Amino acid sequence: MHQFRLVLSAAFFCLTLVLNAQTAPKTPDEFLPHRIGEQFTPHHLLTDYFEYLAANALTTMKMERYGATNEARPLQVAYFSSPENMARLEQIRLNNLRLANPGPSPAGEGGRRADTGVTTPLPPGGGVAIVWLSMSVHGNEPSGSECSMVLAHQLATQSEPAIREWLKNTVVILDPSLNPDGYDRYTHWNRSVSNLRKNPRIEAREHAEPWPRGRTNHYHFDLNRDWAWATQVETQQRLALYQRWLPHVHADLHEQYLDNPYYFAPAAEPMHDYITAWQRDFQTQIGQNHAGYFDQNGWLYFTKEVFDLFYPSYGDTYPMFNGAIGMTYEQAGHSSAGCAVIKANGDTLTLRERILHHLTTSRSTIETASKNAATLVDNFRKYFERSAAQPQGQYLSFVIPATNDPNQVNALCRLLDRHHIRYGRAGTTASNLKGFDYVQGKENTFNLGEKDVVISAYQPHSVMLQVLFEPEHRLSDSLTYDITAWALPYAYGLEAYALKQRLEPKRNYEPYKAPEVRLAASPYAWCVHRKSMAEAQFLAKVLDAGVKVRYATMPFDRSDQQFDAGALVITRADNHALSADLDAIVQTAAANANVPLHPIFSGWSNKGNDLGSDRFVLINRPEVALVYGEDVDDNPYGHTWYYFEQELGYPVTPVALDRLTRLRLTDYTTLIFPHGNYNLPENVLKSIQEWVRQGGRLIAFEGAVRAFADKEGFELKSKTDTKKDTAATTSPKPYLAREREGISDNVPGAVVQTRVDATHPLTFGFSGRYFSLKTTSNAFEMPANAHTPIWLSEDFQSYGFIGSRLKPRLKNTPVAAVQRMGSGDVVYFVDNPLYRCFWEQGKVLFANALFF
Repeated sequence: MHQFRLVLSAAFFCLTLVLNAQTAPKTPDEFLPHRIGEQFTPHHLLTDYFEYLAANALTTMKMERYGATNEARPLQVAYFSSPENMARLEQIRLNNLRLANPGPSPAGEGGRRADTGVTTPLPPGGGVAIVWLSMSVHGNEPSGSECSMVLAHQLATQSEPAIREWLKNTVVILDPSLNPDGYDRYTHWNRSVSNLRKNPRIEAREHAEPWPRGRTNHYHFDLNRDWAWATQVETQQRLALYQRWLPHVHADLHEQYLDNPYYFAPAAEPMHDYITAWQRDFQTQIGQNHAGYFDQNGWLYFTKEVFDLFYPSYGDTYPMFNGAIGMTYEQAGHSSAGCAVIKANGDTLTLRERILHHLTTSRSTIETASKNAATLVDNFRKYFERSAAQPQGQYLSFVIPATNDPNQVNALCRLLDRHHIRYGRAGTTASNLKGFDYVQGKENTFNLGEKDVVISAYQPHSVMLQVLFEPEHRLSDSLTYDITAWALPYAYGLEAYALKQRLEPKRNYEPYKAPEVRLAASPYAWCVHRKSMAEAQFLAKVLDAGVKVRYATMPFDRSDQQFDAGALVITRADNHALSADLDAIVQTAAANANVPLHPIFSGWSNKGNDLGSDRFVLINRPEVALVYGEDVDDNPYGHTWYYFEQELGYPVTPVALDRLTRLRLTDYTTLIFPHGNYNLPENVLKSIQEWVRQGGRLIAFEGAVRAFADKEGFELKSKTDTKKDTAATTSPKPYLAREREGISDNVPGAVVQTRVDATHPLTFGFSGRYFSLKTTSNAFEMPANAHTPIWLSEDFQSYGFIGSRLKPRLKNTPVAAVQRMGSGDVVYFVDNPLYRCFWEQGKVLFANALFF
């Protein structure tokens, strides 16, 4: 009996070991076909590991898929906390949103309130800190995603007493890959070309990632510049989840050039004025905690340099403007590091080291948040209370008059919804209000209309509102990392006013919906006003369906409608081939684009030209080729590609730059050169010129303009400096001042008010005004033998930073020029009108260049 008990006990012990082995989640090294740091992990294995871990750590971890990429890869986050907190995770979320939404929404106010579902007060959250860690938004900066698996295992198993202690009062939200498409583009490439034995020599193939590289998403957008504009599906889906949680701390993990030490907060100047003292101080507190670990290990690091907090669309600034402590972490490596690389100092940097450094700052972030959870939560609450009751900026409300194009207003309101910024209709009238007039660039009086959109700064998200709307922001330091002006009324081409007094909307905003047209008989023609991207989408759809369309070059009247130049006209006479299908095609396209149709039952005009006049020009359906290749900047290429596929819904053919001479250009009517650094050989220039003379249209923007300017046959000429500042050129400059000296000739990104020739087809639909986003220091002479429909005048007004030596050079220079060349033309855009695809007026401008 005693022996039986011994055998039974031994069997039970063995069974317990087996069961424990079966239930203890595997480490990444045990789960993956490779050890962490020895090889890059494809995204499907990254996903598999997180799902496996969640299935084996039910009480400490939860997975949520919040969307999918353009290439159908999953977007997901993992939640970690103590079992007690995980059991009440939804309660913690709701409690936190209640802190961020103090008080009820004003009666009748339109726009969104944070989607909390809270209708009655909830018990306090108990000081639970919420930390969000975002990994590898740039796909070819992969150490963050690789690190996420190690961190997830530690947080899920909670085998360390320190982690168990941290998670008692902290929820961690971990996004293992913000950019799965770019991550897989890079990791698959590297796995396919790297040696079996990793080669650390920088000249090896595995360290020379080819175009377009994995930094960007499917459409080659930099997702770390898209937080505020939300043009990309990854951003849109992430923001919906982010606004459901509103974390207290957000860290964005990146990589930088391989010889740089590790960077962590506090950030550099310029910091935006609306970043609070508490946010600045806590950045420092977290940074000091990181420094302690790095000091112990003898790892180099730097702070307070390079990475500023001004532009609102980064993964650190966007959380800052939403009440969090936002931070960027930068590990040396990037795409050139591979799995191991020899640095300039002779040391070898390994992927395992890069992972370890990110793991250290991630853990340190959680630790600092946990130790200060109550203070974090309290200051988070105060941030939103102060935002709702005492807005920081000088402008306390913003008015968008109802006279603006309703589709442009709709587009703006959709963006406000993504950021949970409240707005509504005025619901009343008022006379002689004073406000900053965005069009005139000065304070003016105006009358408030009942249907005007009113956005009050007395709301929880007032900081984000003011950051996005204020015409100009103070720069504490002109050495900045990105564009310095972006006010949405300029971007959307809207008449708008910023007021120093409080206005509250009285009515809900109902989005504009084009009226449905019901007819007993088919009209003689359909007419459409040309105002916004909605009409461009409509035009693209009907042209693609084979409809013949004309545009008016002069104003005309029909029935009760007055049409400006640029109006679209679809006549039955031009479309006999479509017969009875014409009306259905036109009406369906108009409904999908939300464009109002105006049926016309006679070609006769009492005022203006009859519809048979040659003042109505037939639009030739464009066959578009878009150049790509190593000389092309992948971002602007992607902006253009996205514009065609997702904005216009119109076909485009990408063509390789190095195959242009073998391309049958006559198959295309339009050739687009995006921004890049080109060195076109003489034979390519001559073949393009010959194609243009035969009726082709060449569109070049930003850096691509330099490829044709100053070349024989092209009318655009670089502007030369005729006045030299003798003191500036002869006085010695301190060596340390060289960087600041250089910015005098540059512009990181500013808004400029242009002059517009309203009679030119390129500017149809602009009501005689256009604000351009100036992103290049290139300056050209006003061409003598080409049209200049948009230019900078002698006294042009600007917002944001432009270098002191550059601004005078920009006077009397073209913003857009059109050169007639034989039967075709060349369209030069000095700046990129599709920049990051958030400059709505630029999209309209580009559509005019394409179709008119």
